[in-house]
Amino acid sequence: MSKRKLIEKKDWDYYIYETDDVYELSVPIAKPTPGFDVIYTLNRKEKNDYICQGVIILKERINDMKENFSKYKMNSWR
Repeated sequence: MSKRKLIEKKDWDYYIYETDDVYELSVPIAKPTPGFDVIYTLNRKEKNDYICQGVIILKERINDMKENFSKYKMNSWR
């Protein structure tokens, strides 16, 4: 069984996890109620750019996830 490892976080802004060499970006949002984690799996280019340049490269994606959350996978906090 694969273990999910936290790579980086900024509480209440973003979390980056690694599972089996796949990077996943999680962005918490309080609305709509009851609150959700918006989830996105980085593609190969995004992953390599993140490894080389850090989270700054993902800022546009994070903002899009907050604004257009309905087009991403969402996990309810309940």
